[in-house]
Amino acid sequence: MDNDAAAADAVADAALSLDRLQISKDTKTSDAEKSRSSKIAAPSTLDCKQDVPAPIILCDAFYGFPTQKRPRNERVRAVSRQLTNFLQWRSEASEKKSKNYHSHVHVLGKGTDIESVKNRVDELGTQTKATTEEIIFQPDIEIREFLDQEKPTRESLQEEVVYLSPDATYTLPTNCRPPRIVIVGMLIDRRITEDRSRRRAEDSLNIRAAKLPLDELRVKELSSCEPLNVDTVMELMQRWWWNCDRVEERLQQIKGSEKAEGDDNMETYNLLYKKCFVEAAAYAMKSQRDRHPNRTVHKTDWPNQSS
Repeated sequence: MDNDAAAADAVADAALSLDRLQISKDTKTSDAEKSRSSKIAAPSTLDCKQDVPAPIILCDAFYGFPTQKRPRNERVRAVSRQLTNFLQWRSEASEKKSKNYHSHVHVLGKGTDIESVKNRVDELGTQTKATTEEIIFQPDIEIREFLDQEKPTRESLQEEVVYLSPDATYTLPTNCRPPRIVIVGMLIDRRITEDRSRRRAEDSLNIRAAKLPLDELRVKELSSCEPLNVDTVMELMQRWWWNCDRVEERLQQIKGSEKAEGDDNMETYNLLYKKCFVEAAAYAMKSQRDRHPNRTVHKTDWPNQSS
């Protein structure tokens, strides 16, 4: 318990120290950063940003649901609560944002499981601002079948899809936008089963597994191998996309700047994207601490990261 409390305090300190970041809630920037940013032309991929499909959070509910009645009901309630937490947060956080900036949330799984989760989310929605209108429930649609339907929208779909797993060997980079489609396993267990989501991604679905770059938060008790709660992962991804949208819009507004290729300009460009993730992760971890004050992190026995 002492380790959990120390980790919770450390994560909170990271979230509350965001005043040192130039990308903040009101997007204010220092004069120095404005000067550096003005020298960077928006990449060519940003010129057609309006044509890029909305990001997608794909919830994989095909595994993890017990067959016995009581454990299954507990899983349905747990998954529904996590989805509702995310919808309620997004509703409150995005009151001033256009819904065009929202990621699309799809929940795929067996018909009976999806129906039960949807009904429960509907019930919880009467107590909160969350509604199932912001989730697309797709019973008996396989992950691969869904991705095949997305292929016409982008040629390089394989590069834009990752299955998030804390056990993955690959870590998402912070110097660019995150992938457009992220798959999140609906695993909500009191006891951690290591390597489960990675095996699901790479062995069962043949989809690249990736872990979040949580080491960038520089919190001793928090590693990129930390298995976060589902609602925290979904909030982090939505914030990350929002922050990247904001940065790219700002870059698009730079008029008459010449495209520079120097190391200093690339470093500044990478820093802007890195801040997009750091802010998103810090605030998402603060939300996790607020929701689960007694267990902000699930594992505190990480090896020394400095070696």
